[in-house]
Amino acid sequence: MYQNNADANGYNANKKELNLSDRNLRELDTAIIATYGECIEHLDLSHNRITRLEWLYQMPNLRCLIMDDNRLRESHFEKLKKVALPKITTLTLNKNELSDLDTTAEMLQQIFPNLEYLSLHGNPMCPDNLCLQPFSEFVPYEYAHYRDVLSKSLPHLKFLDHFSLDAKQLPKESHCIKQDKSTQQPIISFSGDLWSKLKNFLSVLNATNSNTGQNDNGNRLVSSLAPSYDPTYKGVHSEGNRYITNSDL
Repeated sequence: MYQNNADANGYNANKKELNLSDRNLRELDTAIIATYGECIEHLDLSHNRITRLEWLYQMPNLRCLIMDDNRLRESHFEKLKKVALPKITTLTLNKNELSDLDTTAEMLQQIFPNLEYLSLHGNPMCPDNLCLQPFSEFVPYEYAHYRDVLSKSLPHLKFLDHFSLDAKQLPKESHCIKQDKSTQQPIISFSGDLWSKLKNFLSVLNATNSNTGQNDNGNRLVSSLAPSYDPTYKGVHSEGNRYITNSDL
């Protein structure tokens, strides 16, 4: 969310984005909430130490939340369970400490019922489908089970971790994704951050649909992101999906 026209606090009024990543924050400042809470649509709090989340209720227009690398556990979301946050459709919680799949799925369902884009790479509960170590080595189930549990809990989910949940885009194997045999091309490019990956996913989906006469599917996904939101987000501090290949680690 770094932008040339952001103010001293990291807020970009044109994009309605606030970047507070990598500031060693333990909680969100009340002055920040009072100043920007009603305006923010996209918030990056990656690489901090935030564990209190009640301030989310003071951001009624928030749609995209990035909280990678904050050491968050299921218990930190407990106080949010009573009231849902239906406007949030994009959530990245990569590299936190979520350890129980069923508990996390239930928590996300209650708090973020309308999620469309979700990434949980690097949490102990995620059996990374990218053959990352040590994550994929210690979980007692395959990625397909993990994906099924989350997709059943979140009926609007379109994109999980590094690929689309569209049946045409799902991997046939439960470990590494390599190439689409028909095109000899990666199904999804594994370089770049989450937003670059979403853009690549939409491009692949549009190309696929154009060959089958279903051009409107990709457009519906594009329109699910607000018109003011550029899906080619290049924030260098958000984990996003940056560590999807060994070179990104």
